[in-house]
This record gives sequence, structure tokens and C-alpha cells, in this order.
Amino acid sequence: MAQRLVLHIGVQKSGTTFLQRMLEERVDALEALGVVYPVPEGEGPVRVNAHEAATYGLLGGEYPWVGARRAAAEEAWWQRLRDRVRACPGTAVVSAEALAVVRSDAAQRVIDDLGADEVRVVVTARSLGRLLPSSWQQHVRNGRTAGFPRFVEGLAAQRARGWEGIEKEPDAHMWRAFGLGRLAGRWASLVGPDRVAVVSNPGSGSGRLWHRFMEAAGLSDEADRVPAPSDGTTVHGGVTAAEAEVLRALNGNLSAQGWSHEEGALLRDEIVDAFRTRQDRGPRLAVPPRFRDQVAAWSAEDIDDLRASGALVVGSPAELAYTPGEDPDPPRPNDIAEAAGTAAMAAAQRAR
Repeated sequence: MAQRLVLHIGVQKSGTTFLQRMLEERVDALEALGVVYPVPEGEGPVRVNAHEAATYGLLGGEYPWVGARRAAAEEAWWQRLRDRVRACPGTAVVSAEALAVVRSDAAQRVIDDLGADEVRVVVTARSLGRLLPSSWQQHVRNGRTAGFPRFVEGLAAQRARGWEGIEKEPDAHMWRAFGLGRLAGRWASLVGPDRVAVVSNPGSGSGRLWHRFMEAAGLSDEADRVPAPSDGTTVHGGVTAAEAEVLRALNGNLSAQGWSHEEGALLRDEIVDAFRTRQDRGPRLAVPPRFRDQVAAWSAEDIDDLRASGALVVGSPAELAYTPGEDPDPPRPNDIAEAAGTAAMAAAQRAR
């Protein structure tokens, strides 16, 4: 049984992929220091979010997007992960951002099945003003066509049901993660508030996020001996406001023309790669102006709940607050036109 189990549970779009890559690339160095980060068996690059896939094998339908066939396919990986954690004499780290959305009973199942003398829960977080745009643009990159205002309206309707409903209803999973204070409180009720830490993503300087994460995990000494690089670690890259609108329009056209999800995904990936080469990409994606006061009110409520949870905050609660005045203006028509031109050129090169 592990002396200490560190559960890194997201949330999404808060630097989780960067941290997972850091851990994956330093598996041997960390193990020499008594820290085990289990990776899948076999050759080739390690799968990003591999531990999330493993949890499908335990929790299955707790995740609205996981069917019975996928859950059954991941059962063996969960068993290997569990066995590795149980056999670890020191510290085991499991990172799965989807654990932020699970309900209390499912969270307890994870804790019980992995087993450890001590369980620490680490939540990496950003402000709602950054999480909501990042989440919507990921939906667009996955092929969705709903606009950002409609996306926020759906979340507002869910939040209006109240926290009791959010804690119980499967389709309210996004607020179980993004309601930061409630998330911390849910896990604190299982492991104790002194063993839950919320890490504010500082937004710049990869070494700062790495050190904050390792501090929250109780591994500050190990972080000094296995430092973050100044560059070279692969992380997700987002798209700008103009680029997101181009992709959303493209998704509608692909659907109307009968493209499969797989074909559309390949084209979108090539277009996003082309976007990254642009020098002037236009303003970043931001909360739509008519929703900014509402999102600011949600953010203030969530931070109050975080303080009440008793969880440790590594960084500053002020870094997690949403300030509407810091949002950029919407993209200009010329920004969208230039992004569309880049997308058209990428599609033409693919066709050739």
C-alpha cells in the first residue's frame, strides 16, 4: 500500500496536460526519488490523460460520455494502475482531470480501490473567465456548432437548479468541476480539508506551475531535484476568438455535407496547426459581453465557497477571480477574414 497517494483531479484547461507531460517525461527520475507515476504498458509515446482512461474502467457510466464498451475496454488498465499504486512503498501520483466531475460516491470508490495510508487531493484551477472560453473552444475543436452565448446559457440554466441538483444530476458535470469551492468541499468531506489543495495556475512561467503543483502534493524537495524545463514540454494550444468562429462555421458546413466525425477531426487538426503559425492571430477568446456580470457573480460565489471549504490555496485566491474589465474586445471582421483565409489555405494544401 502506498504511503501517500496524490490524486490530481484537474480541472480541465488549468494546466493538467502540461503537468501530466512533466510527470510522464520524468517517470524514471521521480521513481528514483520514491515517487511513482504509473504509465501504460507497450511501446510508443505515452497517452495523454492515460489515468483518466483507466478510471473509465472503474467508474464507467459515472461519466456521461463513457459507454459500456469503452468502460469494459479500460478495466484491465485500471487494474494495472491500481496494482501499481498498491505496490508502491512511497508516494504514488494519479492524474485524471475527469475526476473533478464525479459525484461523491464515485470519488469514494476511487479512494477505496486505490488504497493508501494518506490521500492528498490536488486541484489545479484558473478563473471562470478563462475556463469557460477554453471549454467552449474545445467543444468547437471537437466538432460542435453551438455558439458561445448558447453554451453559457446552458450552463446558467444548470446552475439555476441549485447545488443540490448539480451534485446529483449526471448532466450537470461541468459545474461539479467549475464550481471550485464546491469541488474542494466535496473531496474535503472524504479526505479532510487539510488534505485538499487548490493550485492557482499563474498563467506564465511553466516552472511556477510545476513548483506549485509539487508543493500542493507535498513534494517540494522532489520538484527542486526534477525541475521544469524552460521549453520543450508539449501542451495544448488554444485558438483565438476569430479562429474559433471560423472553426464553428466549418463544423456546420462539414455536418451539412455529411463528413464523418473522424474526417472532420483530421481537417480541424491541420487547420489549428496552421493557425499556430500566424503572427497576428487577433484577440483571445473572452466571455461574451452580456454575460460578464453574471460570470463575475458566479466567480465571487465560488471563491467564497472555496474559502469556506477549508482547503489550502497554493497561490492566491485573487488569481482565481474573474475581472470583466480585463477581457479584450470581440474580434473584428478583418480578424475573422484572415483566420478564414488561413483555414482555406490549410484545406487546399490537404486536398493537394
